[in-house]
Amino acid sequence: MHRTLPPLRALVAFEAAVRHGSFKQAAAELNITPGAVSQQVIKLEHWLGYPLFLRQVRKLEVTERGMTYFSQIAPAMEQISTASKNSRCSSERKVAVSMTHALASRWLGPRLESFVSQHPDIEVHINASNSPIDFATNQIDLAVRHFDGRDPELDATLVYDDEIHLYCSPAYQQKKQLYAIDQLHHATLIVTTVLPFWDAWLDQFTRISPEQRNAMNRIHFDQALLSIEAARRHQGVILANALLVQEELRLGELIEPFPLSLPLEKNYYLVHPKQRPLNKASRLFKDWMLEQFSIK
Repeated sequence: MHRTLPPLRALVAFEAAVRHGSFKQAAAELNITPGAVSQQVIKLEHWLGYPLFLRQVRKLEVTERGMTYFSQIAPAMEQISTASKNSRCSSERKVAVSMTHALASRWLGPRLESFVSQHPDIEVHINASNSPIDFATNQIDLAVRHFDGRDPELDATLVYDDEIHLYCSPAYQQKKQLYAIDQLHHATLIVTTVLPFWDAWLDQFTRISPEQRNAMNRIHFDQALLSIEAARRHQGVILANALLVQEELRLGELIEPFPLSLPLEKNYYLVHPKQRPLNKASRLFKDWMLEQFSIK
C-alpha cells in the first residue's frame, strides 16, 4: 500500500514552530535559521493547500485548521521522538564483536565474565566466524582479525604478535619418548587446515629427513578446536599459538616439550572502520580487550 506523506522536514519545522509559538525558537531547537523554518512551513502549506499560520507583525498565530492538523500529528511526532531516543540509548548499550570460533571459545570465553560484571548494563553480541566480516553489510562494531594489519579503511591495533609452538599431552610425550626434538619422527602430527606450518616448523628446528617425514602419521582437522582436543586426548602433537591453549597449559593437560617458536607474517589486530564512530559500549569493550591482550 502506497503511503502519501508530506515533506518530513517541513512537518518537523511546523510542529516545532507551533510548540514554541515562534519561528525563532523553533529554529534554535532545530539548529537552522528562522528563515529556513519559515520556508519549510510554506512548503507544507503548499502541500496541504491551506495556510497554517496567520503572519502578523511580531506575532505568530496558528490558524484553526493549522491547530487541528497539529493536534493530529503531535502524538505521532512525540511517539517517533520517544521511540528514536529509546532506540538510540539502547544502541549505546550494545556491542557486537567478531572473531574466529577458536578465539571466541578459547580466549574470549573464559574472560568475558569480567567485562560483564564490570558493565552489567551492556549487551555483548559475539559473532564467531572463521571468515572476515564485512563491516559494510554486517552490524559488527569490533573484530579481531589475523592479517598483516594493512587496510586503509580500518583502524587496526596490534594485539598479539603471532607465533607457532608445538604442544602435546604429558602422557603422549612419555608414550613416544619425545625428549629430543628429532624423536618427533615417531609422533603423529595433528594437522590443522588453518595452520599449515608443519613443513616450515620441521625444516627450521629438526633434522628429520624427507623420508622419515613422509612416513610420519598424520590426522587432519579443519578446525583448531578439534585439533586441540585431539592433542589433549593424547592423539599426537599439534602446532598452535599460546592464545588458544592457555587453559590446557594452566591445567597441565598440554605441555610444550620443546620451547621453540615459529614467528608468522600475520598477527592479530583489533579492528573497526575508521569512518564509523564507536558507540560508548564499543569504546569500553575495546579498552577492555586491549587490557586483556596485554595480560601475559
